[in-house]
Amino acid sequence: MTGRDVRRGAVRGAVWRGVWALAAWWLWMPLVVALVWLVKHVAFGGFGQQDQSYVLLLQQEFFPHGGVLDATPLFWVWVAVGLCGTVGAVVYLAEQSGADSRGWRARLAVAAVVLAVVGSLVRVGTGLWDDDKDAGRFYAAATVLDVPAGGAGTPRSVLPVTEHTRAGDGGRCDLVGTADVPACVKTAPMPDFDFEARTASYAAATKALTDSAGLTSGVHLMGHSLHYLPDASQGGGVWTAVLDGSGEQPTEGVAVWDGRSNSVVTCAFRGDHAFDRAFAGTGAVSLRNLLAERFPDLVYSDQDIWGYCDGADPRTAQPVVVISVARQIGWQQRTVLEPAGVLVLRGSPDGRPSMTYRAQVAPGDLPGAVYPASVVRDQIHEVQWLGGRGAKDDRGFGYDHTSAATNAGNPGEFLLRSKADGHLYYVTPLVPRESSSQLVVAFAVLQADRAGGGLNDLHVYVRGDDAPPVNLDVLASRMVSYMAQQTSITISAGQGGALQEIIPYGRDMWRGFVDFNGQTQDYIDLSGDATVTPNLVSLNGSITPPGGGQPTPAPAPTPAPAPTPAPGAPTPTGAPPVVPAGGCGGDPGQLTTGQLAACVAELSRQLQGRVQDPAPARP
Repeated sequence: MTGRDVRRGAVRGAVWRGVWALAAWWLWMPLVVALVWLVKHVAFGGFGQQDQSYVLLLQQEFFPHGGVLDATPLFWVWVAVGLCGTVGAVVYLAEQSGADSRGWRARLAVAAVVLAVVGSLVRVGTGLWDDDKDAGRFYAAATVLDVPAGGAGTPRSVLPVTEHTRAGDGGRCDLVGTADVPACVKTAPMPDFDFEARTASYAAATKALTDSAGLTSGVHLMGHSLHYLPDASQGGGVWTAVLDGSGEQPTEGVAVWDGRSNSVVTCAFRGDHAFDRAFAGTGAVSLRNLLAERFPDLVYSDQDIWGYCDGADPRTAQPVVVISVARQIGWQQRTVLEPAGVLVLRGSPDGRPSMTYRAQVAPGDLPGAVYPASVVRDQIHEVQWLGGRGAKDDRGFGYDHTSAATNAGNPGEFLLRSKADGHLYYVTPLVPRESSSQLVVAFAVLQADRAGGGLNDLHVYVRGDDAPPVNLDVLASRMVSYMAQQTSITISAGQGGALQEIIPYGRDMWRGFVDFNGQTQDYIDLSGDATVTPNLVSLNGSITPPGGGQPTPAPAPTPAPAPTPAPGAPTPTGAPPVVPAGGCGGDPGQLTTGQLAACVAELSRQLQGRVQDPAPARP
């Protein structure tokens, strides 16, 4: 063997070593990804969540559209790093082969790789810069800003959008934003939905259902499944929650509370409607694994799970679990969640869950919300992009949930039924984003009883600057004051207090729930502009003081004539307490307990009125 052959063999060996090194440099990450998937798929077969979560993660982090087209910035980072290593490999191979590394071929190869690196880094930069904006663009296409007037009368909270608009089609949009995020503005006030008000708070429903539901060990109330089902009749709504199992204990059924009584009824999975799985189950009892195996492209949040009893009598009715689902789809160089219908779960004689997927759900098909509340949150959050990046970052445009103490545990996405059209809506009071103000400047409203065909329109009804100011903390203060005047009972507001929650309904009407010992005893209705006489209703006939004790009658003097209530506003109920004919100046020992309480209430009311009246001006 000649020296030339030896040298040629050495060069060939060096070249092959370089090729193998370059292949390892590029392929180690895909091989690791494939190995992890193989382990999850084979070693953990039957654990559907393993496969589903991993595949969705790869789609989210690398390939939103299933391929290199419009891959994520992270993929282009990997490409750039790989190309940098390729430059070193090309120079090494040129040196080992004896070729001139400064020759035109080597320089051309290096230049091509460097340009590819630059191109990859450009894709990384543009992808990272537009990533959050792309999410805003997706949800903005289904968002409408409804303002009461244009021009000088435009509310200040929406000016960052309306200052830069052009004429729209006059149908869906009167104005269209000129920023690089689509904005649709409709010149129209909020219609009079006249929503049905609830009869109990979220906190009271949680307490009642948690304490009174579940007859089997290992069963617990699935807290996030707590759901309000508005009924077509006034005040006929009920609260429901799924009684989920754990470990090897399957789901027990669905608990129902009417919001008034102290009794909770349950429709159970048994007999021909048995159910051998649970969301918190393990191994073969895991319902989440089964759902992931059957429907690998559908995802859901726990707050989108709810149940109801299919039958007139909940004790003999068939329990049904409903999951409002979404699908992760590719959008630009990222993924977003799009509503995708519902999963309806029922029992069967052999205990295997009967699961039906419905991609389209029409109003009235199911008694509750079929549109995912988790997606509604995303849509509200992304409203901040409607004026573009400058309006969002520099002017703080957007809306947020209230942080009032009374609604700390339940600030929005109230599921209410409209008396006007009978549909279910998510209703959320909104305050200015990045502001200490707690004035309600807008309402987010989205139809909740229809799903399928993409996003439902989110209407953000912006209140005019001249509208009566509404602040939930102020409303709470007024409710507490009125309660003290009418009952001589002092209550506290906020999380942990007696006044637990304030929700909107009707035209500028609000309802606050008074919870004692974890149960809603009373509610107070009043208008935001204070033009309607407040309405205090005791659900159980008498008002229990904080901490228990004997019920104290709640007599109050006949109120002075008040302005005529607004259309649709509730009228005060219950007969007013009677002040003794001889007045309150006589011997207290001669008065009945009710008359004495009436006199105390009258004295409290008069004192409160004097405290609130401004002091007379000094001469």
